[in-house]
Amino acid sequence: MNAKQVLALSLLAWAGFASAQTVPAEAWVGAPVPTTASMASRSDVMSGYVASAATSARTPQELRVGPADAPTGAVSRAETVADLNLWLRAGLGQTAYREGYDPTRADNRARMAMYQRLRNGPEYAAEVARMERRGRETASTASAAGQPASE
Repeated sequence: MNAKQVLALSLLAWAGFASAQTVPAEAWVGAPVPTTASMASRSDVMSGYVASAATSARTPQELRVGPADAPTGAVSRAETVADLNLWLRAGLGQTAYREGYDPTRADNRARMAMYQRLRNGPEYAAEVARMERRGRETASTASAAGQPASE
């Protein structure tokens, strides 16, 4: 580029910059946000938060989705591991949560029915007893490979 072209481009840029219409901020973004601190104290904010949390905890059962939350410590480690082992024994650890999983397919419905039968039958009590026995001997968990904890 020669000097005349550089001069012409810079004059054009300055002309555009100088002729740009300035618009007050309120015209395109609304009223400014106050930058001063809130007038509410920390205790006011925390009490409002606690009140809203307590209200949501008292949501009637008919407005909730799924079963009620179990209180903390309501299920032992042995019961949790036994439930997981039955889930894996029914074959749900290999299929559920995978891409393309369809719970309405016949084989997946059969796996879920088997899990529910195991979970609500004497197998669950036997598995809990086995896990409690193992818990006294050594700590046990279900393996990450999707198989029940070994005996």
